[in-house]
Amino acid sequence: MRLWVTLPPEPGERVLCVKTGAVLIPGTGLALIGGLLVLTNRRVYHGPLNTKLAGQLLSTVAGSAAPTGVDRAIELIVGWANKARAVRLEDITSVGATGRTVLHITTRDGRRRRFGIAANWRTPVWSRHNIAHRNEMVAAIQWAVQQAPRTG
Repeated sequence: MRLWVTLPPEPGERVLCVKTGAVLIPGTGLALIGGLLVLTNRRVYHGPLNTKLAGQLLSTVAGSAAPTGVDRAIELIVGWANKARAVRLEDITSVGATGRTVLHITTRDGRRRRFGIAANWRTPVWSRHNIAHRNEMVAAIQWAVQQAPRTG
């Protein structure tokens, strides 16, 4: 089993930048789903830590000890968390940064996605070491968006 959930590459797709990244709990700088933030020449996507095996174990234990339906609820949550989520470069209208870790992407449909970028897995969210890694990813995304062909 792979450690990260990744998306299969599209024809001609190249990885440009990879950082430790997390989908954030709304309104906070705290991680909801940890993983990798991957920038390619076509899209940005969050590849979460693969928690499928742990979820199956928890679901099995909960199925025998918890109220009816808890095991199924755990399976649904783990299934949702284990999906890589992508944003096409052509849909990105702006990229910015706030605080020490937060990178935000706004798309043509008005959605704003927030990711926490860390220097590595052990770096606390308040560490000054995160800033350089976050800024590197912001600059890489901005460059890639400028280079991306526009459709529609």
